[in-house]
Amino acid sequence: EDHQGLRASIEAFDNFDNIGLAQKLEKHELLEFRRIAAYLYKGNNRWKQSVELCKRDKLYKDCMIYASESRNVEIAEELIDWFLEEKNYECFAACLYTCYDLLRPDVVLELAWRNNIMDFAMPYMINSMREFNSRLDKLEQAETVRTENEEETQGQPT
Repeated sequence: EDHQGLRASIEAFDNFDNIGLAQKLEKHELLEFRRIAAYLYKGNNRWKQSVELCKRDKLYKDCMIYASESRNVEIAEELIDWFLEEKNYECFAACLYTCYDLLRPDVVLELAWRNNIMDFAMPYMINSMREFNSRLDKLEQAETVRTENEEETQGQPT
């Protein structure tokens, strides 16, 4: 069957029942057609369905990409939790970077500690600490400048 032709048609045309087609393809026996179903769900902002379908088919890269594109913290955290349940620590680590800006460092740290996989989370934690330190430095600089400006303003006669 021609999954590439179907994908090209879906990308070229938009005047069709996306969800109806996705529901039919979701039950298809061939993996590539189920992958297209996940793509259609994603295109209709049904992120959770899209990620769940990818998880069922073990399309880990697609899971991570769709979770990241969803901009939804809950979906991203559920995905890293699922990788831990599956004991798929490499995908857990990869997801930390794919969904970096969605994940909360305290949640990542706790999950890694509880599952005894701190080595997988440590690069993420180091990067997060560096980012927090940079932000703090910027805030301190801005506060110093603001304080100096206030002192100059108060010292001038009006």
